[in-house]
Amino acid sequence: MKRYLTVPLLLTGALLLSSCSMHLGLSKIFSPGSAQPAKAKHIKATHTPPSPPSATPSANQSSAATPAAVNAVSVTSTGFSPSVIQVKIGTTVTWTNNDTSAQAFTSDTGVFDSGPLAPGATFTYTFNEAGTFVYHSTATSTLIGTVIVTP
Repeated sequence: MKRYLTVPLLLTGALLLSSCSMHLGLSKIFSPGSAQPAKAKHIKATHTPPSPPSATPSANQSSAATPAAVNAVSVTSTGFSPSVIQVKIGTTVTWTNNDTSAQAFTSDTGVFDSGPLAPGATFTYTFNEAGTFVYHSTATSTLIGTVIVTP
């Protein structure tokens, strides 16, 4: 009969020890030095939102897609930088020849013409009316720039 009572007693003891509430109660009995069970630490999770995208255009974006808010243009043998700018009426735009040889450009409608610009030289033009002014290099007609003048 002892055999039949030992197995159920062991199973009952194992079940009691596996029960969380019972286990905490038994821990008080077996650890007389600690009157209260250890409390679980609560960790507050925080979320840091991602930073906003940079306003600087990526290498995949064309400078012609969005007008730059400047009034200075760099002229080189490879083109105008920025190729599209947007200014208000009355703004003076300055083109600087940053190439090692002379450069020249003219507006498609003949509104302005830089004539030959030596390396380091500048050309300025004040836009007194609204509109879109497309210009090109006189040496290479594929080098194109645009000035958008708004009220």
